[in-house]
Amino acid sequence: MSLKEIAGNEQIKKILKLSLGKGRLPNSLLLAGPPGVGKLKVAVNLAKALNCLELEDDCCDHCDSCLRIDRGQNPNVRIISREKNREQIVKEQIDEINYLSRLRPWNRGKLVFIIDEADRMNETVANSFLKTLEEPRPFVYFVLITEDLAVILPTIRSRCQVLKFKPISQEDIEKMLINRGLSEDRASLIAMTTDGNLELALSLSWEEFRADRDRAWLVFKKMVEAEQPGDFLNLTAGRAKKDVLEEFKKTLSFFSVFLRDMILISQGETAYLLNPDLQSELGELSPSMPVEKAVSGVRQIENFLNSLKKNPNLSIMSYEMAIFFREIRNG
Repeated sequence: MSLKEIAGNEQIKKILKLSLGKGRLPNSLLLAGPPGVGKLKVAVNLAKALNCLELEDDCCDHCDSCLRIDRGQNPNVRIISREKNREQIVKEQIDEINYLSRLRPWNRGKLVFIIDEADRMNETVANSFLKTLEEPRPFVYFVLITEDLAVILPTIRSRCQVLKFKPISQEDIEKMLINRGLSEDRASLIAMTTDGNLELALSLSWEEFRADRDRAWLVFKKMVEAEQPGDFLNLTAGRAKKDVLEEFKKTLSFFSVFLRDMILISQGETAYLLNPDLQSELGELSPSMPVEKAVSGVRQIENFLNSLKKNPNLSIMSYEMAIFFREIRNG
């Protein structure tokens, strides 16, 4: 896969292709953005382009160098990530980069070191990498990847050209899913609930997605109908915090879709439902959800989803969820 074939973030790809073509690619890049938007794919394709034997502004995908990188057999390219069962990138991994970056590249190519989850370097480890990062040799390139730019140490961030990735558009995700054989209505539903995460959308089977949606629907009905809805946090009790956040995010995304379908039912636009198999049950709930309340609900849930990106207090959020649905029922 070449840069031009990676979905989304067209401006970033354009900048990189121009820089490659002119031989002016910065030696240190920091790719920042949400999960599943192709940051690692872009990093690997930059490594391929820098070592490609046929093209200058992209990779050809079929020369010996490109194929070696695809197989993980090109000595010029290293991908570093935290080891299994470790929370951090360890100093030994950075020591290896510091050593290898002093060697000559194979076959007149470029040395490229990709550090995935670069925010997993603690201050000591990052400082051991700092001198190598700030004084790279002309044929050495570093590509750091993170989902959270704010937690990258300022000393690291200031020595890199930062490229901020955006979520993949719903339209692009839909097209990819339809090209893979999914029906238009199913592709639309998955695209709307995966928050621009293309990799997640492509990894889901319809069966597991449907199971997640059905679980969220049962919760949604309970929150709308119950006189005293339970603590929303109980839905994810006993899980690691990261898993709790993911469950909140997934469930709220489905809630937003259910509310949008209820708006369509209230307006008689049932041909456009994203959950046509739930039309009867959605219709039963609709009288308790006036259009203006449903619209307000969609906005509120979007606020909740934005809050989930900022490491929120989950206890407070669960309380706010209960208040929100109680206000809907009480008018």
